[in-house]
Amino acid sequence: MTATDGNGKELFKADKTWIEIGVDPDRFMRYGAWQIKEIIDLTLPPIQTQSEQYLMHFTTETGKVNIEVKLWYYISGGKGEVIYTFNKTLEFELL
Repeated sequence: MTATDGNGKELFKADKTWIEIGVDPDRFMRYGAWQIKEIIDLTLPPIQTQSEQYLMHFTTETGKVNIEVKLWYYISGGKGEVIYTFNKTLEFELL
């Protein structure tokens, strides 16, 4: 997720990464089969969603913020594709 002002200056950036169950980032097996089953039992079931919330602080001079969210799916290693994109522009003023 990235938030930029009207001039394109980055004001906020956050990343969240999920990895395949039982495999570490170097693609080595980290857990045994019974441990993987326990993890799967505690994960998000199919067809359900998970929401994330981020608190962003902007200066009082900021009147317009563009927010862009991208969900990437990495099939293998560094090869990934964007499967969802959300853009929103927020305009506000102090009274």
